[in-house]
Amino acid sequence: MTIWRPHLEDGVLPRYMAIADAIARDVQKGVLQAGQRLPTHREMARHLGVTVGTVSRAYAEANRRGLTVGEVGRGTFVQGPKGMDALPLPSEVIGSPADEGELELGLALPWTSPERADGAELAATLGRLADNGCTDDLLEYQPNSASPRHRAALASWLAGLGVGTQPDRVLATCGSQHGLLVTLSAITSPGDVLLTGELTYPGIKSLARMLGLRLRGVPMDREGIVPEGLDRLAQDTSARALYCIPTFQNPTCGTMSEERRLAVAEIAWERDLTVIEDDLYAASAPAGLPKLISLAPERTLFLTSFSKAATFGLRVGAVVAPAGLTERLRSGVRASLWMPPPLMLEIATRWITDGTLERMIARKAAETRARHELMQATLGGCADLHAHPGALHAWLVLPDPWRSEDFVASARQRGVRVAGAEAFAVGRGRVPHAVRVSSGPVRSRERFQEALDALADLLEGAVEPCAGIL
Repeated sequence: MTIWRPHLEDGVLPRYMAIADAIARDVQKGVLQAGQRLPTHREMARHLGVTVGTVSRAYAEANRRGLTVGEVGRGTFVQGPKGMDALPLPSEVIGSPADEGELELGLALPWTSPERADGAELAATLGRLADNGCTDDLLEYQPNSASPRHRAALASWLAGLGVGTQPDRVLATCGSQHGLLVTLSAITSPGDVLLTGELTYPGIKSLARMLGLRLRGVPMDREGIVPEGLDRLAQDTSARALYCIPTFQNPTCGTMSEERRLAVAEIAWERDLTVIEDDLYAASAPAGLPKLISLAPERTLFLTSFSKAATFGLRVGAVVAPAGLTERLRSGVRASLWMPPPLMLEIATRWITDGTLERMIARKAAETRARHELMQATLGGCADLHAHPGALHAWLVLPDPWRSEDFVASARQRGVRVAGAEAFAVGRGRVPHAVRVSSGPVRSRERFQEALDALADLLEGAVEPCAGIL
């Protein structure tokens, strides 16, 4: 049997993660079969030009994901995605789940109260649905991706976020990631260049690979993408689309000023760019800043969802697009999943109209502000912290001698998960020595403070960089 050799995709992930992801891809494709023996650690290290320790970490990560099993004296064998319907998302998208006992600050998830208040809201809504009797239309196919009543509720919600539109211009999606898939499928073709920040949301990287798009990273500063760099790249690459997050950019937390937004809109007009405005933080955005869709409505698609404002599990999102693109987007929804589940849209509609969503947003916003203050007090004096009271994550620029990969590994030794800059980088350019720190996943504020204290110890030199790392 031919000895398996991994193909490592271009990128700046840690090498051990790239090897583990290669194992995951080839299991999913059937290249690696259950029971197949992987090369020895030494053979793999020699083939890839890495250390044996790197291969050991890669195999351990594959084992943790349930892809392989090690047998003492015999080697490492493929067991596939045991007991799972699909493989985990690649590590660069959302990271791998925290091990038991670890404090998760790597995933940008909304905070959920220890008292399970969100679950109580859902139970109350489902109870009212049961008491009143579910209507048959929740079990039927829906025209135009959602019923007129559900689209009207979404339009009302969007108006409160500063995006006024008619219900027939609102496209309901199964979360923002689905909205991105539909949007990119509608406005790009394989081989096209998609512009984005040189540091960007990793989910857009995965979608670009899936759709055969070529990503190009626009230079950035503390506000986000730099207009001069955008103009130059748009001209040099003949790109026709730009993906950007103007408010609380992921991962840098940068927010474009009004002047910057006007400049981006002007360049979009001059260079014939279609803009995808990803605004998951619209509910907590600073007041007075215009949406890009209000500055360039004929060439901007606006996306948002319930995930950051309310709850990640209610997969409801919305897209507003120029009139000429609406039917193409609806076709994309039909082709990808036909329609978002009507029951989810019914829950979202009730939460919008009965005040539940407003209560959830207020509850989470208060906790997010409190945690922002803890981050500023604990980490602000140790490093360059880019943060905002309304954002679920902060960008921590590391002081000497830290490199981001080393800091991520050392933090994990201390029981804390953070996301390194490599996961967000576009292309193979220079990657800053920084990490994203999220405030939402740890439910207890006391435990969140413990995690921040552990990071502060690293930054202040109480722990040596990479102690014990192979």
